[in-house]
Amino acid sequence: MAVVIKLKHISPLHMGTGKENYDFSSSVLQSDTISAALAAMRVQCGKVDDLKDFMESFTVSSAFPFFGQCLFFPKPQGKMNVSVSDMEEYSSRKKLKKVKFVEYETWKQLICGESVNVQSNQLQSIFLLSSKSVSKFAVPYKSQVNQRVSVPRNDGADADPFFFDWTYFHQEGGLFCVLDAPKNKETEIVELFQMLGETGIGTDKNIGGGKFEVEKAEPINFDCVKSANATMLLSLYIPAEEEIDSLDLLNSKYELVQRGGFLAGSQEEDFKHLRKKSVYAFNVGSVFPTTTKLTGKIVDLQPSWNDERMHPVYRSGKPFAIPINLN
Repeated sequence: MAVVIKLKHISPLHMGTGKENYDFSSSVLQSDTISAALAAMRVQCGKVDDLKDFMESFTVSSAFPFFGQCLFFPKPQGKMNVSVSDMEEYSSRKKLKKVKFVEYETWKQLICGESVNVQSNQLQSIFLLSSKSVSKFAVPYKSQVNQRVSVPRNDGADADPFFFDWTYFHQEGGLFCVLDAPKNKETEIVELFQMLGETGIGTDKNIGGGKFEVEKAEPINFDCVKSANATMLLSLYIPAEEEIDSLDLLNSKYELVQRGGFLAGSQEEDFKHLRKKSVYAFNVGSVFPTTTKLTGKIVDLQPSWNDERMHPVYRSGKPFAIPINLN
């Protein structure tokens, strides 16, 4: 059973994409950002000696939207086995292509290999709802791009305007992630989430961005799929070298994302302008036709910088992977 952790009453949030495109905020708070932020909270508590061991001790999914009691999971990569009964096939396929998130009950049918038939009113923008949720659904978040100005440090230099994308959450909406951790670590990690909620996550924490409250919800069992013949990612995944052959990439459906960015979370003010090394990871929703357990690896993106204060910059590529049935 995996623990569900809800991030509620989130203040405006910018979720970075690993690039300098502040005019776009990701719709997913990625797993490597979450695990690194939890590790940073642990460092602030003075626990610095076993940082990598701590990150090895658990896996966490990326964070996905919820509204009320409705949890939305990422759709599996590839064509969904979904038909829309009250629309022509051409029109329904166009709408289904836009779907990024599927409500849990319907999503569970899909990962079990079942064919799903829905009504057109269950397709709401990038969300595919279950029939019982249509009447009470509202979009969990909205994006708004604001113009801001970067004030130069040098006297006499011109200010540089730029655009910044904030994500605003509905009062009944937010993000959730699922956690797989041993019992002796679970309590500590939930406490670190609560600390993180007070500090904030994402860009512009210093002006109140990304603060949230934590709720531990009902756990989820992902071992309900019968005759599983594939594996789907609910997190980023950086495979160990010996795992690559078992993934069968020619027959997989996947997306690669580049992860990098600045050392904005460093405790050393002098390092915050430095760029981390970058790495590619398999994105959430990627599907591999294998049932072999995926382990992934933690990488150190520490930049090359000649300073004795420079510290490791760990990013977790340990996958939160679940069995699915590709029918």
